[in-house]
Amino acid sequence: MISGSLNILFSFCLFSILGWVLEVSYRSLRDRRFVNPGLLKGPYLILYGAGALILMGCVSLIHEYNFLESNFLIKVFVYFAATTGIELISGFNAQYFFHVRLWDYSDQRFQYKGHICLKFSIYWILLAFVFEYFLFPLYQILIIWLPHGVKILFVGVVASMMFIDLAVLSVGQFLFANKWTKKEEAAIETEFLETAAPLLDNPTVKALSQYNHHRGKTRLDHVKEVAWLSFLWGKRLSLDCSAIVRGALLHDLFFYDWLREGPRLHGFRHHNISLKNARKVTFLSKKEEDIIKKHMWPLTIIPPRYPESFVVSFVDTFCSTRDYIGSSKGKGDCSRFTVHS
Repeated sequence: MISGSLNILFSFCLFSILGWVLEVSYRSLRDRRFVNPGLLKGPYLILYGAGALILMGCVSLIHEYNFLESNFLIKVFVYFAATTGIELISGFNAQYFFHVRLWDYSDQRFQYKGHICLKFSIYWILLAFVFEYFLFPLYQILIIWLPHGVKILFVGVVASMMFIDLAVLSVGQFLFANKWTKKEEAAIETEFLETAAPLLDNPTVKALSQYNHHRGKTRLDHVKEVAWLSFLWGKRLSLDCSAIVRGALLHDLFFYDWLREGPRLHGFRHHNISLKNARKVTFLSKKEEDIIKKHMWPLTIIPPRYPESFVVSFVDTFCSTRDYIGSSKGKGDCSRFTVHS
């Protein structure tokens, strides 16, 4: 069996990508349109990466014991248990933790809760034999031939993408999932708007709508989204939501296209520029000043002083990351919070 943490990670990343290619090809041909399967946005499916590692263990175990290798039925059972087992676990986890069905076999015969069925279990067994006799031997040659540095670079890039992708998905699901009734949600939105209205009506804050900030968003869109999601988190944690909303709305109060102009080292300096501008707009409490000044932590080195500052900093990072790796529409979309004229 492949040993060494680097080779294990390389195997996981490589077969996650190959599995994505397989699934995209199958689903796109079936639906006659491009289909990106899975929970994550990137070109990888963790299910296949984990499945490949399990199959490597199964193949190595079978080859180690001659009586297993020579018994076809035992191999079929082992591959059935490995592939169908991970499919069942993955299906349950996706539905339980993320409330998403990645596949549904409910219309198939001999299925269990839509997560597994006999037809696709047979497909997985056949694929496992292809893996054993074709893919795994080629892979063993590749893992020996490939330079160590190339494997490190490949794992570093792919694993980092996976981590960020999964982190954004998890944060969006677990921190910002709606846990209120419709009546409670309406009251919460009203409270948010009443808190935000004085600043959203301010001409200086309104001017943020003239500047692009992240992909497809104005700076005003961004600060409203950060304020709304931070407000929701603040409600759950019983924090000072007024300070959170006001600080979040003013945390990027600067007036230049940061991609093309403005001071050098923008990421290390714009929080001070925003704080200076915010003081001209309204009186700021110590907590609100800390929120604005520390929203770029850890780039600010000195950590936030208040939990409200941590919330805004974390949500700002979440929103910025999500803007660049996936759609920003959804639970965090604040386009419905219009600025009064």
